[in-house]
Amino acid sequence: MNNYSSFSHTNIGAFHVEKGIVCQDYSMAVSNEKYSFVSVADGHGSPQYIRTDKGAKFAIESALRCTEEIMDILDGEESILRNEYKRNKIFALLWRNIVSLWYDKIADDYISNPFTAEELDRLSGELACYRPYYEDGNFLMAYGTTLEFFVVCREFAFGMQIGDGKCVIVAEDGSAYSPIPDDPFCQGNFTSSMCQDNVNNLARFCYFEKDSVPPAVFLGTDGIDKSCWSDEQLYDLYREIAIRFAETGFEETKEYIIKILPEITSNGSGDDVSCACIVNIGQLIKCVEELKNASEEDTLNDRYDVKVSTEDIKGLISVLIEDTISSWEEPDIYAISLFVYDDEDNPCKPTVILGYNTESEYENSISLADNKQDARWNYIYWLQNDELIFGTDDTARIVRQWIISTGHHYDENADSSDSEKYAEITKDFTELLADIVQHLHSSGFIKKTFGRDIPMLIHGLDYNSDTAEINLLANCTDSVREFVRFCRKN
Repeated sequence: MNNYSSFSHTNIGAFHVEKGIVCQDYSMAVSNEKYSFVSVADGHGSPQYIRTDKGAKFAIESALRCTEEIMDILDGEESILRNEYKRNKIFALLWRNIVSLWYDKIADDYISNPFTAEELDRLSGELACYRPYYEDGNFLMAYGTTLEFFVVCREFAFGMQIGDGKCVIVAEDGSAYSPIPDDPFCQGNFTSSMCQDNVNNLARFCYFEKDSVPPAVFLGTDGIDKSCWSDEQLYDLYREIAIRFAETGFEETKEYIIKILPEITSNGSGDDVSCACIVNIGQLIKCVEELKNASEEDTLNDRYDVKVSTEDIKGLISVLIEDTISSWEEPDIYAISLFVYDDEDNPCKPTVILGYNTESEYENSISLADNKQDARWNYIYWLQNDELIFGTDDTARIVRQWIISTGHHYDENADSSDSEKYAEITKDFTELLADIVQHLHSSGFIKKTFGRDIPMLIHGLDYNSDTAEINLLANCTDSVREFVRFCRKN
């Protein structure tokens, strides 16, 4: 017998109501005699994802159907999941089946309902480049979405996720934490998605054996996360709801959640908000005092087990750079800057700032510099417009995980005196930036964006032969040769 109850609810975002945008979240809760299933999905907010609301719905439907199939297979064979190798193989198979079924669903939808003129007409202005992509019969991106789901039965529990949003466990000792590792590629408005080519490799999992199945599990889309000041505030919210389940019962607490979701979006992110939960009321009643007495120190969210390869981080930085450059409108940009430095003077914290300089700024700086070449190529005389910073704040963890994942030693407290000791980190970081620059040139992105080749300069405040060589290698165009000569003279 299944002692757990499940519930889900979605509320359209306050901003979506104001702008007349369709609700892009979707959620579901299903319980039967053997197990409980809950799921939330968040369609992408950018207008080019023209059927993202359908993508979210299809993702959850696919997760439920494939879960039903795998739970039937595991019925009576639950012990197989205790073997980590076999468990990982089963979860990977489940995820691939979900992706495959989702592909089938969106393909069927597109074939039955090709893109309409009304849908394509939304792709104007900066989004016009997506119209020929869709007109050529490409439809995958249109349905992009995140997906979270969780399953609880008497013998085990597990969760899976792609993209942003959070799964939160409220445990018997009162602690609250996120059991599924964070996605290091979810930064700002960028999130991993069901529509990515490498989607089969992007899911993250968590698993609980029989004796450790928690009394309460909550799933929320990022509209809820972003409405909280911190993870601790988010955990307190779910802990409070768990206490309500224990003290007022299931039905009253459901109504409470339905009531507060509009308040959360109105007072917070303005985004669509979805919440789903699986709870064991009997267990929560037994531990309600622990829940009330729990403090923020009980949270266990400091996880650093996510692997980030060099290809992973290059892919993310490339996307962020392309998105940023595509938004520039100045007509006289003559060079792009990738200014590299160590955040907090720590060589274990390499950071890059994306910017540019214009012909008009160069003309203004000539009178301030020693000579025209200095005014044109020395960063000191540039705009120093920090268009994108990668390596600080939220992205610092990605860099940290990349350093650890690639076999380097990481020291949170290193300083400039350790530069030689960690020189390989600096070298590898600079080389991955050079690979990105090569790609942006060879793919035609730079020439297409600016109508001509312009150099992307990887540099610090020192200009020398090393700077010249890395830029000559990275740019592979004549546009960089004047900068190379400048570096070699200094």
